[in-house]
Amino acid sequence: MLITMNPKILVCCTVADVKEYCLEHYIKRLKKLTYENKDILLADNSKIDNYMNKINSMGIKCVKTEYTNSIPKNVIIGMNYLRDYFLKKDYDYFLCLQQDVIPPENIIELLLEPQKSIVTGVAPHLLIKDGKQKEIALLGIEDKNNPEKIAYIDYKSTLNYKGIIKVDFCAMTCILISRKVLEKIKFRYEIRDNSVNDLDVNWDDICFCQDAKKEGFQIYANLAAKCEHLFYGGFSVTLGDTTGIKKVKSNV
Repeated sequence: MLITMNPKILVCCTVADVKEYCLEHYIKRLKKLTYENKDILLADNSKIDNYMNKINSMGIKCVKTEYTNSIPKNVIIGMNYLRDYFLKKDYDYFLCLQQDVIPPENIIELLLEPQKSIVTGVAPHLLIKDGKQKEIALLGIEDKNNPEKIAYIDYKSTLNYKGIIKVDFCAMTCILISRKVLEKIKFRYEIRDNSVNDLDVNWDDICFCQDAKKEGFQIYANLAAKCEHLFYGGFSVTLGDTTGIKKVKSNV
């Protein structure tokens, strides 16, 4: 893959006021990113304009996208707005950096280092089952015994490594995607069979990874690009109210 010496990056993601608790940390880190050839654009899918106005007042460009009663649909509308904006401009890479993820300041340099079409950083997460918490990385490989399932990588096992690995799944937490990938793939979600509620879906991350694989792209993870995940202390779509649970910290 031919890589330009100074690729132009769009740093972007959808945001919403439900995660206002981590906004200050997020904006501060966006402003401290060390890579220079970049623009930042956020897409707010909150119900009203107040959150967008607040972000703009903090010095980060934010636009308002359509609000519906469906959280997955709101996310996809915003992500595809950003994708369309990206493709209309002269950007080389799309860096999706979610609002509750605090990356190292040199995250762009770290994700460009492997010179691959799709590279993710490492974000910790809590897998809660039967009242027990397990700290995982939001990275996965296909379960050899059941290809339809993902086996997540234990987060602690990544702490002493800084290499580049291949994965079958990553979240949209901190992922660098090249132009040629987004020219072929549009963001989407899927309603699961026998879905019981609006959140019982295959989210955009699962669908993106599936579509990337179908198009022949490999997903890589740079284990040196470790992020902090601030889903605690507020609301997480996957965990609900996280106020009382253990805080997950990285070594950033």
